Amino acid sequence: MPHDLASLWRRLEDIVGNSHMDADPESTSAFAVDGLVPSLTVRPGTQDEVAEVVSACAAEGAALVPWGGGTAMGTGNRPERVDVVVRLDRLDRIVEFDPDNLCVTVEAGMPLARLQELIAEKKVLLPLDPPDGARVTVGGLVAANLSGPRRLQHGTIRDWVLGMRVVLPDGERIRCGGRVIKNVSGYDMNKLFIRSFGTLGIVTEVTVKLLPMPAAQASVMGLFPDLSGAAAVVEKVLASFLLPEALDLLDPGALDLLAPALGHGATGGFALVAGFTGSREVVARQVRDMEVLIAEWGGTTHLFQEADSVRAWAAITDVFRALPEDPLRVLCTMAVPIGRTAGTMASVRVRAAEQGLTATLSAHAGSGILRAAFRPTHGSSGEGAIPGMAAAIEILRGEAAAVGGSLVIQEASPRLKERIDAWGRPGSGFATMRRIKVEFDPQRVCSPGRFLGGI
Repeated sequence: MPHDLASLWRRLEDIVGNSHMDADPESTSAFAVDGLVPSLTVRPGTQDEVAEVVSACAAEGAALVPWGGGTAMGTGNRPERVDVVVRLDRLDRIVEFDPDNLCVTVEAGMPLARLQELIAEKKVLLPLDPPDGARVTVGGLVAANLSGPRRLQHGTIRDWVLGMRVVLPDGERIRCGGRVIKNVSGYDMNKLFIRSFGTLGIVTEVTVKLLPMPAAQASVMGLFPDLSGAAAVVEKVLASFLLPEALDLLDPGALDLLAPALGHGATGGFALVAGFTGSREVVARQVRDMEVLIAEWGGTTHLFQEADSVRAWAAITDVFRALPEDPLRVLCTMAVPIGRTAGTMASVRVRAAEQGLTATLSAHAGSGILRAAFRPTHGSSGEGAIPGMAAAIEILRGEAAAVGGSLVIQEASPRLKERIDAWGRPGSGFATMRRIKVEFDPQRVCSPGRFLGGI
């Protein structure tokens, strides 16, 4: 808790006004982080106000957590304390838009979906598609390095950020990078704050590159009775001249959830979905080649054109939102070598069954990224399911680490996080990360304990 909550309230009230603060437990509980309810929430309306808010929190010794759309708040370990949640929803303006030079500068609270709508008027886009894209903010996209199926061709936000403005834990404002594509001066400080999860400061403004909208887009879905056929097609695609924008592998659990959106009797087996964009001629040729490959390996093909393709990928990206509500549900992300993606999917299914769990899996098959949801099977609930979940995660984390990969918990109950670290064992670079945290945040004001190794 801050040393003097009443004093902090008065200081913040002078900055943002009483109407943009809340200390009612019924309201602040909606901004709990792993069960820790903040003493108050504050909504600064400008970047200067963010700096003043952070400075006031630092002066009072109050631990703060930045909050954009809230989509990645379950990621990481339980913070040591949460005194103030700094809500960034009022920072939702476009600062500068230069479609001719394919870049835009926006405040961090701008929802990604809204940004895409606004820039689409000039026939450009930011080719990133994280889950829950309707709620993700640009600041959250940066702070958590969120990504989706399109990362196969377009990478992650690291590849698109040109510059940003950040408020450091003492309230100082800094600027990293610039607003032009050709910018090579100084160190690349942007990468220091990307995926820092609010532990080094609060990102308040981001400049990103853009792409012209493609002339055409289409997707091909292959349905397979078993995993081997789908895995063989993935291998052939990655070794071919085909250039899918996205290539996702779905297990039977995910496919069942997606059946209403994908149709075509898409249930019971495994699916491989490839998305293509570009000129109409290029898209048509790649679709034909993909259909041939799927047929050669025993799959049945289904085609999604234009708007239908967009809707299909929206459903695939948000597949876990279709799961029934379960307070014990665990979402994890695994990263493994690309060639081991299918094998890891098979292993996850086996390990989950061994521990009495139901697993639902979706994988970016060309990137080596797997997303898994674990739930207790019917008849297993409460505290009794926690040890099995922890055991399955530890086994899978060990298997991933053995091939140079990792497993990170994206969402879990506080009870599970008491048993298992969300990030896993820190790597060789952890000493440097810890020194950076001490240098930037010696008072441990920003999200203390949430990130890797409790920093």
